[in-house]
Amino acid sequence: MKRYIIDAQTLQQPNFEFDLEVGMELFEAMENTEFSDVSYKFHVAASRLSSNKLEIGIEGEGSVVTQCDRCLDDVTLEAEATGSIIVYFGYEAKPFDGEEVTLQPGDELSIAQFVYDSIMLDMPIVRKHEPEDCNPDMLARISGVTE
Repeated sequence: MKRYIIDAQTLQQPNFEFDLEVGMELFEAMENTEFSDVSYKFHVAASRLSSNKLEIGIEGEGSVVTQCDRCLDDVTLEAEATGSIIVYFGYEAKPFDGEEVTLQPGDELSIAQFVYDSIMLDMPIVRKHEPEDCNPDMLARISGVTE
């Protein structure tokens, strides 16, 4: 999970950018078992807003493989994920609350939870194939039960 850590020296720069690839290791670390595969590419960019305030934004796109809610076969869902957080530098450290975090001088910042949340928020509530792509045998069984 080291690749999700932005070190204190980088955080002190006025602006910085880097690319980040996200796979199953993040979801396994978060104990999320609903996906069998994850592949995302993010661009992370930060800009200094003031001497003690930094905005970090992410933009990414990728896909996850999960179970179709209709036919139970695997379905690949493609999506984009974006978000931003504000980082404050001060002497009273406050944990990440989803929108902002306060760090003490010399602290590192892990963006793992932020990246994870950005992907999860982009997932549809109902995860399914298009009807024509669902398993026809399962659809036949379902229609027999619902009629």
